[in-house]
Amino acid sequence: MVKGTEPQPFEENWIAQWESTKPLTDKWMTVGEIHYFSSHGFILITDGHAVWKINGQSVYVAFGHLLAIEENTVIEVIEGGNLDLAGWLIHFQTYSLFSKERAVVKFDWHVPVGGTYQIMQVTGGFLTSISDRLSEDMPQDSGKRMVGNQHLVNELLKQGYQAEAKEQQTIEKGILRSIAYIQEHYDEVITREQLAQVAGVSQWHYSRKFSELCGKPPLDYLANYRIYRAQEELLLTSASSQEIAKKVGFEDAHYFSRRFKHFAGVSPKNYAPTLQQRRILAISPLCAEVLIVLGIIPHALMATPFLLPEHQRQLFQKHGVTLLEVPQYMIPVEVIRQEQPELIIGRFLTEETKRRLRTIAPILTGFPNDLDILLNQFAALFDKKEAATKRQLQMKQEIYTAKDQLQAIIHSAATVMVLRVEPFGYRYLGGYSSGVSQLLYKKLELSLPESLKAGEAWFNPCSIEQLSMANPDYLFVEKRMMENFSAEENMQKLMANSQWKKLKAVKNKRVFYIDTSLWVDGCGVVGQSIILNQIVRSLVSS
Repeated sequence: MVKGTEPQPFEENWIAQWESTKPLTDKWMTVGEIHYFSSHGFILITDGHAVWKINGQSVYVAFGHLLAIEENTVIEVIEGGNLDLAGWLIHFQTYSLFSKERAVVKFDWHVPVGGTYQIMQVTGGFLTSISDRLSEDMPQDSGKRMVGNQHLVNELLKQGYQAEAKEQQTIEKGILRSIAYIQEHYDEVITREQLAQVAGVSQWHYSRKFSELCGKPPLDYLANYRIYRAQEELLLTSASSQEIAKKVGFEDAHYFSRRFKHFAGVSPKNYAPTLQQRRILAISPLCAEVLIVLGIIPHALMATPFLLPEHQRQLFQKHGVTLLEVPQYMIPVEVIRQEQPELIIGRFLTEETKRRLRTIAPILTGFPNDLDILLNQFAALFDKKEAATKRQLQMKQEIYTAKDQLQAIIHSAATVMVLRVEPFGYRYLGGYSSGVSQLLYKKLELSLPESLKAGEAWFNPCSIEQLSMANPDYLFVEKRMMENFSAEENMQKLMANSQWKKLKAVKNKRVFYIDTSLWVDGCGVVGQSIILNQIVRSLVSS
């Protein structure tokens, strides 16, 4: 029980009552799905990331996040289909306890920090202990089960109430506030006086402190920011220089052109043709691989070393690409800033991360996982249509050759499944996504078990019972690779399960073990060829 006298001293005593605990389903990864909370809840993210709209506000959630959610909250999935999300949903109710009447009535609980929801980053030890407990079979004894569930809710509530109090305002925070103002209003007339007022300090003090923190005066910073946004417009739209100048806050098109040339070394008209000579930093190994295939060598790449497949590592070393080693799910902005990129390219970035990176360079993001589309988009950006067409024809020929070798299996309608074994459970590869999903079920026309066709996400939650019902003829098994967590225990549990031993694929020795770094993170232009060879070799020789 959690008493309100400590966390909420001006409220009556209250208690929290556990209601339910469920794993996140594929509906939490399906774009457009809407979830309504009729009671309070917690969402614990144990893998991957996604973008949700919580009560109308876009929110990025990722591995290690614990969300406290008030009742009547509405969550819409904005991005999630290819983002590998997993986790748990815990519902609870809160009640007031009146000592005089000894009656229990509903208590109007609110999250300790924020509006209608609160996001906390939990430590690895806490995440492991909670995830292990959630994954365990609950005791049969109803009393023990209730105590365990109540203890879980209390631990999660404790995390929320231990959130750090807001720090006192400082000059540096005032300057950061003025930078946020620049990013929101850069297309308007902005004066140094306005920025100083936003920061809450005098103009003279503001300019001096701003230069110390950012390395340049505030109005130069503003001009640079406007040029970055203009560069993005030049690359992504067909608008004229005059239209772009006005859109990014320059009233005088001639002045815009002079500032642009001083900053970029070329006029706005001549900027796009120089793109492939620019200092490019990729935040996606897939994007970096496609660039190199098209003959464009990025200066640097941000990647998690243990998730980098060997063929990509060799490719990047061969072409002298600087590898910026980063933890899984992390984008260290200051590390990127030190590389002084002239262009940042990536597949998926949250709005918050884009906001921070946009003070460094122009950003091109939101590229798809579909190789053909990605090749076409990069070819258009960098004027490499001939190279892209040549590579696409080669890829089509490789798929045609593989399909020819797999004809007997394709026509027999034998089922093929990809099972992911994770530190916190199991999932299966859906049939309607990108990457290896498209390769297996669309391009090679292999069959997904009928009972799994409802899964719309990239990787969908999967129980042992679902696996048994699917009973595939061929089974690829991926032991999920994650920093600080191991899937080995769940792998051993799976193989010791009696239902595992009854699977057709297991009895016929048609189980093949695959690598996360290749099949999930490395299915690029080069990686697809390697994966195709593995698929053909596995299915034909078994």
